[in-house]
Amino acid sequence: MALPSPSSPRTLRTAPPPVSLGGIGLAQGRYGIRGNLELVLCDEQDGLWVLWCNSDPQETSPEPGGPPPGEWSGALRFATGRRYDDVTVLQSRHGPHHLELVARCDTTTHRLRWSPGAAFTTERPPPFPPARAVDTAESANGTLWAGVLTEDGEPRLLRADTTTYPHLTWSDATWARDLPADSRWTAITLVAVAHEKRPAVVLVGDREGLCLSPTGATRPLPASAAVAAVPADGGARMYSWSEGAWLTVLAPGSADAIRRLPLPGSGEITALAATPLAHEPGSTDIVVRRGGRLWHLRDTGREDAVTATEVMSRLTPAPGNGPRPVHRG
Repeated sequence: MALPSPSSPRTLRTAPPPVSLGGIGLAQGRYGIRGNLELVLCDEQDGLWVLWCNSDPQETSPEPGGPPPGEWSGALRFATGRRYDDVTVLQSRHGPHHLELVARCDTTTHRLRWSPGAAFTTERPPPFPPARAVDTAESANGTLWAGVLTEDGEPRLLRADTTTYPHLTWSDATWARDLPADSRWTAITLVAVAHEKRPAVVLVGDREGLCLSPTGATRPLPASAAVAAVPADGGARMYSWSEGAWLTVLAPGSADAIRRLPLPGSGEITALAATPLAHEPGSTDIVVRRGGRLWHLRDTGREDAVTATEVMSRLTPAPGNGPRPVHRG
């Protein structure tokens, strides 16, 4: 998705993204030469924000008013009228190439969709009970999945019939009923594993975690305050944080730490999201909120080759607003 301003690139200013709370959503989209990154934030008071990172090669000229390669756009506010606690975003094959978002406001789930013609529209949400956490995934065969933790910590999965997309008909994914309910679970993550028709399911809590593979095999995971996962080597590679100045990388198929990624900034991590990169196989882009600031990390798979920069928007000043840049609320 690209939402450039009509102003000249020479007028671009640098500014921090809007203040956000709650979860964040991150996905590599299909817009741009190599697929721009889409970052969705929960505003601290009202609605959601979306901004994108230009993934084009460095020698590519940016669109008029858009950020240069490797930098972030200004943010656009949407879905106003309520304050959200969590959001997930994925680039869908359907539409084609529409963005699918599921957001949570208190215990109520909402579904939104971005399409090139209509921008963001509200859609009928998955029929979840009151929830404490939600996530979504899309399998390689185009099946859309939604996962939820109910208020008492029961994991549930729904599978969507996409025949009449964007109108979805949801059914219970009975294969996941072996997942144990536990009031200590704090988050659920779905991972679309390559060559599998069903996603892996990751449950985390402050005492322990659990991963259910697409085949139904389970394995324990360490406790985590924040976790993100991406498909890798036929399973789910996880990025976990409990405390300290690093992310722990867990190998697919085991609970063993394979690397530790140094974290920039200071303070606790209050949000964490990750996405694999189609144009750099084996690499993962990560966004974390630490100490109130957003950081963009790239994990190339080698401990000595991790980059980290603060997320800063490149955007144009509003007419009559002098040199001060503004986001589009």
